[in-house]
Amino acid sequence: MFSLKNILGRLITATVVIGISLTAMQTTATAGELPPGAHRIGVLNGDTLLVKEGTLFATWTTQLSGVQKFEIAGDRIGVLTTDNKLLVKEGTLWTDWTEQATGLKDFRMTANRIGALRTDGSVAVKEGDLYAHWIEQTNGVKDLELTATRVGVVFDNGLASVKEGNLHANWVDQIGDVADLELSADRVGVLRTDGSVLVKESNLWSDWTAQVPDVKQLELSGSYIGVVLNNGLATVKEGSLYATWVNQVADVQNMQIAGDRIGVLRTNGTVAVKDGGLYGAWTEQMNGTRQLQLAAPPAAAAGRHVSAADLVNIYGSAYATETVAAGIPSLNEQMEAAGITSPTRKAAWVATLKHESGFRYNAGEAGSGEFYKGRGFIQLTADFNYRAATNYFGHDFINHPEDAAKIEWSAKIARWYWTVQRNINASADVYDMGGVGRAIGYHPRLDPTESLNRCASYKKALAYFNGGSLPVPEASIKCLR
Repeated sequence: MFSLKNILGRLITATVVIGISLTAMQTTATAGELPPGAHRIGVLNGDTLLVKEGTLFATWTTQLSGVQKFEIAGDRIGVLTTDNKLLVKEGTLWTDWTEQATGLKDFRMTANRIGALRTDGSVAVKEGDLYAHWIEQTNGVKDLELTATRVGVVFDNGLASVKEGNLHANWVDQIGDVADLELSADRVGVLRTDGSVLVKESNLWSDWTAQVPDVKQLELSGSYIGVVLNNGLATVKEGSLYATWVNQVADVQNMQIAGDRIGVLRTNGTVAVKDGGLYGAWTEQMNGTRQLQLAAPPAAAAGRHVSAADLVNIYGSAYATETVAAGIPSLNEQMEAAGITSPTRKAAWVATLKHESGFRYNAGEAGSGEFYKGRGFIQLTADFNYRAATNYFGHDFINHPEDAAKIEWSAKIARWYWTVQRNINASADVYDMGGVGRAIGYHPRLDPTESLNRCASYKKALAYFNGGSLPVPEASIKCLR
C-alpha cells in the first residue's frame, strides 16, 4: 500500500517521507473551534460589544461595555477594556469572562493561542487553555499576529519577523518598512509604509509576490487576499497569488473575511456582510459601528477539503476503513494550515499519501525494524529527521519515535514537511508531480514505474476535485522526477 524508501537516498537529501490518511468530514468542533454553521459576527458600537451567531439574520447578544477593541477566534471572544485589561471567554455567547493580563495596548487570538502586546512593546504568547502560562517572545514591537503555527511581529523600526512551530522557535526576519503584517494558513502578507502589498506562501524563506499599490488595509484568510484601497474600494482575490481581483464595494474603512463570508465596515459606520464568497449578496447588519470581526467554523468542518467518501470515490473501496476515517479530521485541519485547498494541491497531497502510507496515520515502513524507521502519514525516517521534528514541535521524537505514528502527531508532521521542510505547494501549483516526488524523496530505483504510478493517482484526484475533468491539457502535467 505504500512504497519502501531507500534510506541512503534520504540521507542525501535529509528527506522526511510523508504518507497521510485523510479524514471523514468533522461533524463536531474540537476544543476552541466553532461547530458547523456557527459563524459569528461581532461589532463594537461605542464601547459596547455585540455578537451574533448563526445566519446573517440572527439576533445580536450584548457581551460587554467598556471595550476599546475585541477579537473573535473560533469559540473564543477577547476584549481589551478601556483600562487596558485583557478579558477572554470561550464556549457560548453567555459564558463568563476570564481576566488574562493587564497593561496591554493590543492582543491577538487564535482558537489555541493568545498573544499580548504590552504598553512597553514586549510580547508574550500562551498556548492551550485559558489558564496556560505566558511565554515571553520579544520586545520593541508595534504589531502582533498569530496563527495556530506561527507568531509574527513588526518591530518599531518596521522590520517584520515570523517564527513557526513551538513558541520557543527562532525568529526569521522577513522584510522592512512594514506598516502591517498579516498571517493566514501558509501565507505571510505585508502592507508596507508606501502602501504596496507583498505576499509569500509556503515556507518563511519563499519569495515575495507583489499584489497591488495604494492600499490602506490588508486582509488574509485561507485562500483569500483582500485589500481596501486608499480610495475606499474593497477588492478581493481567491486562489493563487496571481488570481484576478474582484471588486466588492466602495466607501470602506475596514474589511473582514472568514470562511466564505466577507464583511465591510463603511466609512459612515454601517456594516454589511455576505455569504458565498466573492459573488454573494450583501446583507446589512448594523449602524454606528467602529469595529467589525468575523469568525467561521474550520473549513474542514464545512466540507471544503477531503472526506473518506472522496478517497473511496477516487481510489476505491480498499480505503473504506476505520483507520483511514479516524485520521481524516486531523488531516483536514493540517490541510487548512498548509493552504492545501486548491484542486491541484489537494490532488498532489492525496496522491502522495496514497503511495506513502495508504492514508493510514499509524503506518510503519515495511520490512524495517530500525529504531528510527519510517512512521506515520509521512513516514518520518532516520534520526536527523526525528531530531528536526523534535526541534520544530518541541516534542521529544528522538526518545519517543513511536509518537510519529500517533494520530495527534502524524498529520502535523505531514504538514510540517510539506511546507516547512520543502515547498511542495509550489510544485503542485504548476502541475509538476515529478517535482512533488523529488521533494518527498522516494527512491525511483526501487521501482522505475513509481513516478508514473504516482502521477496517475494525481491525475485521478485532480479531475475529481476539479469537477470531473482536468483543468489543464494532460500533456502539460509533469510526471517524471
